[in-house]
Amino acid sequence: MTGKLITIEGIDGSGKGTQSQLLIEKLNQLGKKVKMYSFPAYEQTFFGREVGAFLRGEFGSIDQVPPKLASVLFASDRLEQKPNLLADLNAGYYVICDRYVESNMGHQAAKFPEHERAAFIDWLEELEYQVNGLPKPDITFFLDVPLSVSKELVLKKKQRSYTDEKEDIHEAAHGYLEKVYQVYQYLNQKNQWCRIPCVEQGAIRSIDTINQELLEKVQSL
Repeated sequence: MTGKLITIEGIDGSGKGTQSQLLIEKLNQLGKKVKMYSFPAYEQTFFGREVGAFLRGEFGSIDQVPPKLASVLFASDRLEQKPNLLADLNAGYYVICDRYVESNMGHQAAKFPEHERAAFIDWLEELEYQVNGLPKPDITFFLDVPLSVSKELVLKKKQRSYTDEKEDIHEAAHGYLEKVYQVYQYLNQKNQWCRIPCVEQGAIRSIDTINQELLEKVQSL
């Protein structure tokens, strides 16, 4: 494949969508061919719509739906878009993903006891990258935002297409996002992601400063 797969990860409210859009604008200005994918694709795919139903609580609470079953919904949403994803990479596009496989790992592994998380992550890596055959990223950015900041930013989000609530069942679960953050820290160390600290000395870094850091890393690929 001649293109580059760039994935942007982080807990809810870390600015993934904003940074993805801005990165696309900057790469377009540099004359690069760019495509963006947002996962889940709530309005675009069969399984994306089912993920929306899951996050609205239609299949049960966060404790009632087994994480392996939930993870298959998210993985299947990506599998539906795999032909387009591969076609874009083969055509030489820079493909920017607002969430990817590792979001599935972070959010579902957090539902397991800590000593069981690594085994689940291995299982999910086999499902997404081997069984489903998804391409692996050329670089994964981890937008590292403390929970105290990200929680406030979630509540400031615009209304999402899949729910009328301010928070979906993942965002509203007490203590859950803290566990997700722990898993992301583990994945960052395990996979040697490109960590982007978004808060310095208690203050949020500017959107443009963070994005410039992302752009420089992408240009160095």
